[in-house]
Amino acid sequence: MPYDTITDLVEKFSCELVLADPEDSSTFSGLLPVLKKMHGECKNLSLHPEAGQVIRARDMIAQGIAGNDVSAEQLIASLETFIKELSHAIKNAGNAGHRSKDTPACSMEAGPADTTDAKGTGAPDTPAGETDPAAGPGQEPISDYHADLETKLDELTLLIGGFCPGEIPVLGEMLNTLEGLMAGSKKITPSLFHDIATACRTYVETMTLENISSTRPVEEGLVLLKSILSHLKRGEPFAFDCSDVLELLEMRFEQEKTAATEPSDPVVNETAVDGQIADAGTETKETPAQKISSDDMEILVDFISEALENLETIEVNLIDLEQDPANMEIINNIFRPFHTIKGVSGFLSLNKINRLAHATENLLDSARSGDFIINDTATDAILESVDTLKQLLGRVSQGIDTGFMPLDDDIDVDALRDKLQTLQRALIKGDKELLGEILVKKKVVDQTSLDQALAIQREHPDRKIGEILVDTQKAQPGQVASALMDQVPSAKKPDTQVKVSTRKLDDLVDYAGELVIAQSMLKQKTMDYPLISQNVAQLGQIVTNMQTIAMSMRMISIKATFMKMIRLVRDLAKKSGKEVNLTMKGEDTEIDRNVVDALYEPMVHMIRNSVDHGIENRSDRLEKGKSAQGEIVLRAYHKGGHIIIEIEDDGKGLDREAILEKAKQTGLVTGKEQMTDAQVFDLIMQPGFSTAKQITDVSGRGVGMDVVKNGLEKFRGQLQIASKKGRGTKFTISLPLTLAIIDGMLVRVDEEKYVIPTMAIQKAFKPAKNECYTVEGKGEMVKDRGNLIPVIRLNEIYKTGTSNRKKPVHEGLVVVVESKDEKRAVLIDELLGKDEYVIKSLGTHLEGVEGLAGGAILADGRVGLILDVHGIFHIFGVRS
Repeated sequence: MPYDTITDLVEKFSCELVLADPEDSSTFSGLLPVLKKMHGECKNLSLHPEAGQVIRARDMIAQGIAGNDVSAEQLIASLETFIKELSHAIKNAGNAGHRSKDTPACSMEAGPADTTDAKGTGAPDTPAGETDPAAGPGQEPISDYHADLETKLDELTLLIGGFCPGEIPVLGEMLNTLEGLMAGSKKITPSLFHDIATACRTYVETMTLENISSTRPVEEGLVLLKSILSHLKRGEPFAFDCSDVLELLEMRFEQEKTAATEPSDPVVNETAVDGQIADAGTETKETPAQKISSDDMEILVDFISEALENLETIEVNLIDLEQDPANMEIINNIFRPFHTIKGVSGFLSLNKINRLAHATENLLDSARSGDFIINDTATDAILESVDTLKQLLGRVSQGIDTGFMPLDDDIDVDALRDKLQTLQRALIKGDKELLGEILVKKKVVDQTSLDQALAIQREHPDRKIGEILVDTQKAQPGQVASALMDQVPSAKKPDTQVKVSTRKLDDLVDYAGELVIAQSMLKQKTMDYPLISQNVAQLGQIVTNMQTIAMSMRMISIKATFMKMIRLVRDLAKKSGKEVNLTMKGEDTEIDRNVVDALYEPMVHMIRNSVDHGIENRSDRLEKGKSAQGEIVLRAYHKGGHIIIEIEDDGKGLDREAILEKAKQTGLVTGKEQMTDAQVFDLIMQPGFSTAKQITDVSGRGVGMDVVKNGLEKFRGQLQIASKKGRGTKFTISLPLTLAIIDGMLVRVDEEKYVIPTMAIQKAFKPAKNECYTVEGKGEMVKDRGNLIPVIRLNEIYKTGTSNRKKPVHEGLVVVVESKDEKRAVLIDELLGKDEYVIKSLGTHLEGVEGLAGGAILADGRVGLILDVHGIFHIFGVRS
């Protein structure tokens, strides 16, 4: 009986499985030889689905032996299921009697090329699903012809999957199947399918002769053959670059050459539809906008979202790579998204995206293989590729909105592809950065010392350059070790992250805030009950920890925003013709994600100002004794519940007199005011204010700094400017770590309660009668350490006083608050204590009230108003 042998093998496998020791995974290796024989019998009986099941069983056992997250219990259960299903399939096949052992493994030895018409022309060159009207009586329909090729590709898939190193008979079966594919594709025009099948056969022959075990090139060729067949069945041209697969198979094909065209790169990119040959090296003939099917629409939406996210990741990683060009982990992190975009775009027939992503991927693959180190030129080219891909994705996104795929004739990718390919060849010929060059770049040694060390090395070739520099006391051992680490840096493994909806995080933070409020109210009501108070105090600790965790979940690193600034500086420096270096410090500082969004636009404007207005031209800097390259330092750190961002440059600084003169011309000041430097520098944040004598592409139109001011104040932030003429400028942004909670001091004024942000409070004290003054033209003042500070009465600003009597200043308390180097003394009746308060919106009716940042629910259930100190100062200044 033809099925007796395989039935015996299944029984033998069952016995071996029972004898396997679950505690020792290595005992499962005894099952592999049985599976190998079982696979061969399945192939002989043409049980192709069952052969695939055997392959999957083999893979499960291999994973179990390797200990790859597969427990012995799970493995045994899976294998028992495999035995049941395989036994059932063999029994059904035997009963049906439609297969016999005499049936050849490859049931179709002759392809369509063997079936000829009277003219001997072979397979017809007609679209899928149609029959050539001129075909002879023996001609097969083109759909059957494609089905034959598809069957042989499936057979090759099973053979590759079941191949074990050293199995010469399986390699023989692969050769037979590939010869069948070659015979069946001889008459296909153009010959891309036939050529790749031939290349695969040549590689398999090499495997047989030279004992090669890797089947990866054939696997890649198989994927390519299936893709070409898919296009042929749809009657579409296959116009994608497949040079990487051909290189893997060590195969080169020359493109067709005509008198009108010059030779191009040796890649196969041609296919034919209705007799027309399309070359992927040039643009295919554009067709009118086509309607997007409902099936494609869903796939395209996902592709656009993921591709844009991948491109953002690429930009950030490219900036990292520029700082650390030899880091293979970063190069791999850039390579993988391009590979993904290339693969999916090819599936979706997005030709331009596919070709450009492929060219960029090839450049990165050479760097990944160690052929060269990514330099500034390569980085610029990759960034240009990213920008072009974003344009192309934007067109596809427009097509999703309209339902028709828009044309992209105006976006040329061929010039960029040629640029990437030329750059790749040039870099491969270049040399890698040497240790001595790194030491010179880091200013550890000068060029003369390095030349002397190289002369010594020529006399003693066995000595290393670092050793010579240390022995001659030109460098310290630690400095050489640091340079060696720069050559092969270690990359930190990123933490595993899980995507969570931002709405869920916001809800979690809100509920945590409500829990804090409820716990605070409960605490006040149980203060007179010691036993309950103890439990409430314990509850308070748990609530505080929950709130901290909830807030930390919304915290993200500011690094991504900083990285975008590096590219901005690069682009601006090139536009303005200046040499500028950006140094980052504290980029791992974490803040609320909403605050990160608030920071981006202000930082862009200030960086633009630093490059255009601050940093001088090369010649001007050299005349002043500065280095030719300007320096911008970007810092981030925490301070008192706030995040501080500093943008400092070593440029020409702000000209106080020029700012005052411009302010006089525009009527902002009269010139008689006594203004501090901070107040003068604040004038540049007035709308339309600019001292630039010339408008450039970067700045000079009087817009930008007012946007910075409004954007920061919207998020309870402040901006301070410090500058010294000729030495540079420092912008300091202060923003709360989170927009949901504020650390504040609760005070009472009459019957109202207010929360003053702790960050703004300098001190609180009860002034003596002789420390209170009234100054003509300036109002009430209080003396503190010899300085007179204006007094602000909140009840007069918000009209909350119920008594007609105006309380003298010395009868109350004053809280000295500061904003932008200005101090004021807020008159209050009582200090009620310091705490953290959950900020609540005041609603649309009170949203525009100046001087109020929001409200907070207090422990007694009432609402306390949170003061905006800068806004209070503005109201007081206007009234004065």
